[in-house]
Amino acid sequence: MSDAFLHAVDRMAGQMREGETPTALHSVRILKVTTTGELTPELQKPVVSLILQGEKRLTIGSNVLHYRAGDTYAAAIDLPTRIEILGCSRSRPYMAVTLRPDPALIGDLARRSEPGAPVSGMRAFAVHSADAELLDAYRRLLRLLDRPDDLDVMGPLIEREILFRLWQGPQRPVLRKIAENSGRNSGIEPAIALIRSGYTAPLLAADLAKASGMSIATFYRRFKAETSMSPLQYRTRLRLYEARRRLLAAPTHVARLAFDLGYESASQFSREYVREFGVPPARDAARMHATMAG
Repeated sequence: MSDAFLHAVDRMAGQMREGETPTALHSVRILKVTTTGELTPELQKPVVSLILQGEKRLTIGSNVLHYRAGDTYAAAIDLPTRIEILGCSRSRPYMAVTLRPDPALIGDLARRSEPGAPVSGMRAFAVHSADAELLDAYRRLLRLLDRPDDLDVMGPLIEREILFRLWQGPQRPVLRKIAENSGRNSGIEPAIALIRSGYTAPLLAADLAKASGMSIATFYRRFKAETSMSPLQYRTRLRLYEARRRLLAAPTHVARLAFDLGYESASQFSREYVREFGVPPARDAARMHATMAG
């Protein structure tokens, strides 16, 4: 990154509060974290992000993505994601800018470019280094955040430029999936919506495949390729991440929580929780609350 870019990041780090801050450009947010460690797992929406300072590790299914300042991350579908911030401090916080991409803008870029190779069956998320032109577009966007009148006019133009730069680079397959998911041939997205809306209920493969307009075999193959999870693993992570969120929010009886989330037994819930997070739910809750109190 250039000296001008680093100066802009330093200035922003001093102005921003801890956590995620919305900007006047509704699609753009800034994240600041000063404490190393794992954030609350989440169902991550389609996003394009650039790390401005620091390092981050994402776990999505069987994939672990480690990336740092100057790297971009793009995701085309809703993904259960574990997030760990690495090596930050109050004097040097982790900083990132996230953009919720507009499928209509990406669709327009797709119509104006040469037809690309089919992207079905390819992973729906990726990390790549940002080139100089993309970093320059982000630098100009960050400069506008303190100038709301300019941001109102120039912000959407720079947002479009950022998507254009990403489209011209190695993130194109992920962006193409974002555009495709908003159209009639929306791939596995209907099945993901079905899992999300009923993740506490039994999971029927035939229903998921039918929602996506595929045979069961084709659906399973494509779902695993794009999410790095089977549909059952996807649902399990939704349950476990919601469980951890609830345990962090308030003291909860483990057995009641298990049944609320659709488990047939508390022991099954505890086994899966330990497999994902390394410790039983009650002990994990006590540890998280002790960390917050400290």
